[in-house]
Amino acid sequence: MPINRTVGRHTRVWAAGVAVAALALTSGCATPAGPTRPGPVLSVPSDSNGISAPLAPGPGPTTVGVGLVADSVSSALPIQARDVRLVRSGGADLALQFEFANSSAETIAPSDMGLDPRTHVIATLVDLPRGTGYAPAHGVGVARIENAFPEHARASTSSVEGIPPGGSATVTIVFAAPPEETLSMLVTMDGFLPVEAPVQPSGSPALKDDPVLHGGSKVDPADPQVSPVICKSGPDSAATSSTPIRLRLPSDVLFAFGSAALSPAAASAIETLSNQVTATSGSILIEGHTDAIGDDPSNQRLSEQRAASVRDVVAARLGSGFQYRTAGFGETRPIASNTRPDGADDPDGRATNRRVELTVETVTQTAQAAPAVAREPANTTLLGSGLEPQVRSVQARGGFALAQVTLRNTGNEDRPLGYLNNGTRIGVRPDYGGELSLADGSGARYAPCAFGPAWWDLVATGYPNFTHLGSDKVPPGATVVMWALFAAPPAERPNIQIGVGGLNATLPAQLAR
Repeated sequence: MPINRTVGRHTRVWAAGVAVAALALTSGCATPAGPTRPGPVLSVPSDSNGISAPLAPGPGPTTVGVGLVADSVSSALPIQARDVRLVRSGGADLALQFEFANSSAETIAPSDMGLDPRTHVIATLVDLPRGTGYAPAHGVGVARIENAFPEHARASTSSVEGIPPGGSATVTIVFAAPPEETLSMLVTMDGFLPVEAPVQPSGSPALKDDPVLHGGSKVDPADPQVSPVICKSGPDSAATSSTPIRLRLPSDVLFAFGSAALSPAAASAIETLSNQVTATSGSILIEGHTDAIGDDPSNQRLSEQRAASVRDVVAARLGSGFQYRTAGFGETRPIASNTRPDGADDPDGRATNRRVELTVETVTQTAQAAPAVAREPANTTLLGSGLEPQVRSVQARGGFALAQVTLRNTGNEDRPLGYLNNGTRIGVRPDYGGELSLADGSGARYAPCAFGPAWWDLVATGYPNFTHLGSDKVPPGATVVMWALFAAPPAERPNIQIGVGGLNATLPAQLAR
């Protein structure tokens, strides 16, 4: 049941937006195959019968007898995505498949939760070490779904069929395949908590056949479904104006192996990034980094060339009001280990190290000449609402931090959050009710990362389905989970604070690495 919403300058069948500032442009040095290993599972607790446990701060990642489980974001909406698996299909496709389990008392279709190929399929995969996001592929010659667009997202017909109480159905969504060295990906879907699933090889018996797996995908360089995940940090509201804005644009898809020429996907990514620079003057430093494969002189030269390539596009987009500088550091400044403890090659670590970082410092007036600037007041619309926030978990993985916060309604009335996943409005502090932000104590505050091709541009809670066909209202006695993906703070800052919009709350947390 599509719900029309208008957000700022975007009109979609639900909504949209973007965010940014700490830029790492992951690039591609040689990638020799290494031993396979699954990434850590970022999941949520379930009981032995596969039924959702109460959503509250609890133990670490778990799986149950029905495989990897993505639980509902709300204790008032008893659904689960069970046995979540990612399986390569042929050479070009990756299938996300799961069992949509309905434990509620009413019929629910996956399309009710945003998995609707007739309008949009709100699901995103993230290759965390490579900083690359994947939106659902658009089909060419695949099974048609009634009332869907001719080239709709490649999702199974089960996605639009009602599932009766106590029933389940297999749902399949097709994406472009990631690189062979990708071992796991973060799976995000509206209505469910994110989980990280291992990527299984083609031919795995875990993949059930479905008509949507047969056919092809449309590839449009002007509208790529694979693009960098862009992250932002900037000055905290309490910090001095000297705190720089840092842009992170990790992306192996921006450069071909050994090349400094930007790919077609880079234009869209840098456009998204440039939209996050609101200043019109200042200085921009663009730094290139590589992994440890190859000789030092070649890596140094490649890092310099790639920084220069990014500078040329950013300068053309932002104009002459900035002074642009570039620097290359080759392999000398890694942020992850290029090898595993046993000395074996670590493709994920190397992927994290391949990057371009951009720092923006704006021109400010002297303290004596600067006029007084009225700060926007903190959002306090949820104070006294009976909503109690608590950090559920904050986990670091592949240069990112995934934060989850529970909100429990202790009152006896529905409590709307006023939440909106809208990157055109988001600042470096929470602007909407329930929106998360992260601070590391250095004067910097991190905003949720953005992924332009997705329906919701922010890699965070999308449309808050806290009840079936409901809204962002938290029912009395219910507990809901808000989540967001951020750039990971430096390793030397494990003690962080999570901001929660509407409550003017800052919650202390430990970053688990």
